[in-house]
Amino acid sequence: MNNRRDTMLPMEQETMELLVIGYAIVMGIAVVFVSLLWIKERKEVYASAFGWMLAHFLVFTAAVACCLTAIGSRHEQQAMASEANSLWLGAGGVLWAAAMLCLLAAVSAFTARKMDSPN
Repeated sequence: MNNRRDTMLPMEQETMELLVIGYAIVMGIAVVFVSLLWIKERKEVYASAFGWMLAHFLVFTAAVACCLTAIGSRHEQQAMASEANSLWLGAGGVLWAAAMLCLLAAVSAFTARKMDSPN
């Protein structure tokens, strides 16, 4: 049990790298897609909604980073491993909740603008 590798969640060596790369690709596509829609629309009424969407992506990325840190970290002291992982997972959960609130704010902003428009 003295091996530092024993404190990490057992998984294939490439798994963390693939998770990070896969997440970056998917999130990059989402950010580019939303940004292009924002540029295409160029309507002031949608500015806050698109801003909330981008805030959702940013906060959600921080949440994912916390969770990946928890499952991929190697701790020097075995006694503190569960506390550190719990802290990272808790922070990730709080950030995930904040990201979901940003997403709900974006949806609300989009639908409120749609209801207010005369078309």
